[in-house]
Parts: sequence; C-alpha cells; structure tokens
Amino acid sequence: MPVLSIVIPAYNEEAFIAKLLEIVLAVPTEQLGFTKEVIVVDDGSKDRTAAEAQRFPSVKVFIQVPNQGKGKAVRRGIKEATGDYILIQDADLEYAPADYLPMLEALKKGADSVYGSRALGQRRKQPGFTLFPGRHPEQRFGPWLASQLLTWWTALLYGRWITDTLTAYKLYPGKVMQAMNIETTGFETDHEITAKLIRQGLKIVEVPIDYFPRSVEEGKKIKPIDGLIAVWTLLKYRFAS
Repeated sequence: MPVLSIVIPAYNEEAFIAKLLEIVLAVPTEQLGFTKEVIVVDDGSKDRTAAEAQRFPSVKVFIQVPNQGKGKAVRRGIKEATGDYILIQDADLEYAPADYLPMLEALKKGADSVYGSRALGQRRKQPGFTLFPGRHPEQRFGPWLASQLLTWWTALLYGRWITDTLTAYKLYPGKVMQAMNIETTGFETDHEITAKLIRQGLKIVEVPIDYFPRSVEEGKKIKPIDGLIAVWTLLKYRFAS
C-alpha cells in the first residue's frame, strides 16, 4: 500500500496543532489505499507547538532552531519523508484535511501532482455572476487579488492555468521531491516547486477544497511583500537552469 507523507511546517501554532493532528490522523486515507505518515517540523517556535505535537506517538516531530522560514521547514519535512507521495499541510485550521480524499482520487485518476484550489471550492458555492469569483466572504481583498494576479502571471510565463498557486494544499510525487534541489526558504518555496514541476512536464490537476481564512490577529503570517517575492520567484525559475 503506498504511503502518503503529510508534512506540517509549524511556527507558534500551540493553539491549533493538537486539534489539527487529531483531524489529520482521523482522515480515512486507507479507504483509498494510502497509509499515512505524519511529520511535524517545528520551525523554532517560541511556544509549546513541539510539545503539543509530541503528545501523538505516531507523529514524527522535528525541531529547527532558530526559526528559518516556512520553505526551510517544508524542505526538512520532504527530506525526512519516506512516502510515495508528499502532501503539505499548514499547521492552522484554515484547510479541511477531509479534502485529502478528493485529492487522492485525482491522483488515482492519473495526475502527477494535485493542488487543492480554494478558488474552485468557493466558486462551487457562488451561483451566478460575482465581481470577485473564488473569494471567500471572510477573505481579505488583498490576498484574493494577489492570488488572481499570480494565476495570470503563471499563465503568462508557463502557459499553465492554475487557479490557486498560493494554496497550502499541494500533493507531490515523493521521488520527484526527494530529487529536487529546492533553494528558497520562505513562502516562495511553493512557487519554486510549482515552476520546477511545470518545467519537468508533470501533470498538475486542481480539485476544489474548502477554506476557512483566519486574520493576522489570529496568527496569519504571510505578508504583502511575499506576493512580490512570489512574482520574482516565478520569473526566476522560468529561466534559471
């Protein structure tokens, strides 16, 4: 039975990590023929994130000190993963682990990599015309606009239409990721990986997922500057060897 490695980069997520792990461990991936390996990478948290994760015997917990950025934590998780497939899961509760199942279904139907699209998930709840397609009612306008611009930027550079390049639900083939030389260390790592998957000719399929946005006050960490870094990252890896 193939193994799904679920990599969870975490920084100061003491309030959410235990609840998240309970939900993740309960997802019945075995019904689709996948066993789970759950990996938490605590990226220099100043709270009890690691201690909360270590309460779960089946979860592998790795600690990086000092804080080195989400991308570096993702890279550590990929290095430690032993699965046939690797799925990245944020440590908060913005995403629903139940959506692993439609993503795995897409994988079984022939996708090389699967992205969970918040935009597609929201559009299925928006009958008729709307000025802001794919925007959750509680999502700030800035992040929604950034997502739209990155979709068009990716299409312009790579000729591939991806409705949600910023999604934190991405499912990758394990061997490809283990062999990939990932250079970035922040939120832009997502875009470096996307660029390299496209350039390798892998088939990326999107499936609709649910999304429950949280505010900066609730712990949201991505900033406007990260959008500009994403633009540069996609441009750089379009041409970098």
